[in-house]
Amino acid sequence: MKKLLLITIILFTSLPALAQYTIKGVVKEQNGDVVSFASVYIIITDTIIAYTETDDNGSYTLSIPANFTSGTFTVNYFGYATYTQEISNTNLPGEINVTLESQQKQLDEVVINVRQKAMTMKGDKTILNVEAAGIGNGNNGLETIRLVPDMRLDKDENLVYRGSTDLQIMINGKKSLLTGDALREYIRSLKGSDIESIEIIAQPSARYEAAGTAGIINIVLKKSRKAGLSGSINTATYYGEYFKSQQGGRLFYNDSLWTVTANGSYYNGESVNHRHIKQTIADEASERIIDQYNTWLPVTKSGGFNVAVERKLDQNQVISTEWQYYNENNIETTNGYTDEFLNDILQDRVNLSQRFNAPKSRVAGNLFYNFTSDSLTTRLDLQANFARYSSERNGFQRNDYDGGDYLNLDGENKTAYTIANVQTDFNHKLTSNINLEAGAKYAYVKMDYYNRYEANDTALLFIPDSLLVNDFKYDEKLASAYAQASAAFGRWNVQAGLRAEYYRFTAASTLNAQVNKGEYTNLFPSFSLGYKHENNQYQFSYSRRIGRPDYLSLNPYYQYIDAYTLQTGNPALRPQYYHSFQLNYIYKSMLNLGLYGYLYKDGFTQVIDYQRDQNYNITYSANAANGSRFGFSASIPYQPVKWWTVQLSLDAFLSSEKSEIENFVYNGTGFGYDINVYQGVELKGEWKITVNGFYNGCSTTPNGFSKATYDVSLSGKKSLLDKKLVIAAGCSNILRKSLYNHTTQVNNVSTDWTNRWETRRFFVQVTYYFGSGKNKEVKSTSLDEETSRM
Repeated sequence: MKKLLLITIILFTSLPALAQYTIKGVVKEQNGDVVSFASVYIIITDTIIAYTETDDNGSYTLSIPANFTSGTFTVNYFGYATYTQEISNTNLPGEINVTLESQQKQLDEVVINVRQKAMTMKGDKTILNVEAAGIGNGNNGLETIRLVPDMRLDKDENLVYRGSTDLQIMINGKKSLLTGDALREYIRSLKGSDIESIEIIAQPSARYEAAGTAGIINIVLKKSRKAGLSGSINTATYYGEYFKSQQGGRLFYNDSLWTVTANGSYYNGESVNHRHIKQTIADEASERIIDQYNTWLPVTKSGGFNVAVERKLDQNQVISTEWQYYNENNIETTNGYTDEFLNDILQDRVNLSQRFNAPKSRVAGNLFYNFTSDSLTTRLDLQANFARYSSERNGFQRNDYDGGDYLNLDGENKTAYTIANVQTDFNHKLTSNINLEAGAKYAYVKMDYYNRYEANDTALLFIPDSLLVNDFKYDEKLASAYAQASAAFGRWNVQAGLRAEYYRFTAASTLNAQVNKGEYTNLFPSFSLGYKHENNQYQFSYSRRIGRPDYLSLNPYYQYIDAYTLQTGNPALRPQYYHSFQLNYIYKSMLNLGLYGYLYKDGFTQVIDYQRDQNYNITYSANAANGSRFGFSASIPYQPVKWWTVQLSLDAFLSSEKSEIENFVYNGTGFGYDINVYQGVELKGEWKITVNGFYNGCSTTPNGFSKATYDVSLSGKKSLLDKKLVIAAGCSNILRKSLYNHTTQVNNVSTDWTNRWETRRFFVQVTYYFGSGKNKEVKSTSLDEETSRM
């Protein structure tokens, strides 16, 4: 940290001397309206040496370094032709007033050329220009992002990238705490035309957290052109097997100094999950079958609100703060039964009934400071984040046996998290083609967990009644620092970095007299190499990654799932490590091909350990030995005619894994694939029809297989009031073939698991946009890596 501070001080003291020259002026449109937040700068041989933005009145004051000799005075704003004027210190004007001309792309050849330049690869990013790609107008934010290569939506419209939902979503380079429904509805409330670009960081470099392999999606929004108030309100109703509704609103105020944002949402609905688990235990003398049917019915009410304020202190400094509050209450009811057969003869039937009340709440906030030099060559970010989470799960579980006996467990559970971190990021552009980055972070996590069961008949318990009460305290400290450099030389660009982490934790259960401590020091290198020639772009990247156990997984707790299943923690669980890589190819922004994969060690495995003597299962997480996963992805956008858009995506994988865990030994390979087809049809009168279909082929895994699933979704949308009012309706998963069905085969135990949510779902959504409809986002609270393991 001291070295980082020293480097920062040296770089700041070496900045150019105070500016001596100034240029003032006003920027307007052709109709006389002023242009706010237009970029005004001077460039010398591809390097910006002075920069500012116009204020609410379209006015600007540009400070120029004293050593300035000559350069290009430039003004640009998205949607307008760039204005340029050559100036020098011998004829430096004191005032330059500019009138921007609107860009018009009328010729089909120009549209095609722009489309072919819609995607670029640089460093660890693949950048999709939304307007150039032609996917923003007429779409909301969610519909726009689903058209990103290798991206699709699952049955609940959550974003899936290369088969994984474990994505990190960022807005303007700032992490978001929103997840699940809240994140989806937030993205949906955006207009596609308000998104400037979408950055796909499939292989995060040393600058980002070392955890995870799914990657990052960064949504870059356009800057607001006019000061004032804008926002949107939305409401939606869904029906599958039960009704549910979602309401929300977003509010923005922008001027030359202040940005204030606020948004809120409320959800009220019932859902259902139908679960069937059939377990077959075979040996030489007999075959035992445990056949279970459960229906889980959660009733959820949730609401959240956040407010953020940003203040521009001067031309170079910005400070902001954001605070979020979220509250959720679930009433979960489960009913079902389990039949036990021995050699096809019914031995017992156990009826299950559960009811739990599970409230949750969250408070989170941050403070953020940014300094950017006049020349845009130096940037410093400082940030502090805090969050407090709490959850409960109180209720009962009852198992009624055939003989009249029953086991009733009254449960009480409380969990609280306190999370805080501070981080700094420093960026300095040495030359027009060489860039240096460095940063550091310190994070602290504290968890308090308490669980208690009271049983009416201890003779029916799997475990001694002394283990029915569990307390657990977890304390974690993580310090990290990184440095990386990037450079561009003609057709080539290269980026290399190194992240170092020191991780220490203490996990203690006083009642069980167990204390588990650990510490790790790790280095995470990253590297990428890119090449571009005419219509062809290539990119290779590599990074070392880590997967840390969930906090609760280290707790030696016991949780009753049903009459035949007991879940427990594993204090011996260790982090898993990956060597991750990818090779991407883009042709004319039309064809996108990717080879990706990772090798891993000590990978997490969900163990199902059948206890033959006691006739029940213990499930827990453990570290498998070694494994690998290799994938191939392809995405082809196609436009047969101007009003018809088609995108075809393919993802296929080959995996292998070996486990040497006692009672759960296997060594095998697996293969799977999925195909997605999106079609959008734009009709007269601001109508749009969307058809989306997928087919997930029958796949194998190292210890089992999954059956093929497929489905089709259809929706229609109508824009009214100059596109300020948007009404959408449709039906998702029409065929009701979207479900989870997987069979695990380990040793002589086969487990077939089927989960079916409300698949076919009808919906109506109404969104109204008011004001300018454009906005600027404030720095979001950044606790993504810490909260992902809760």
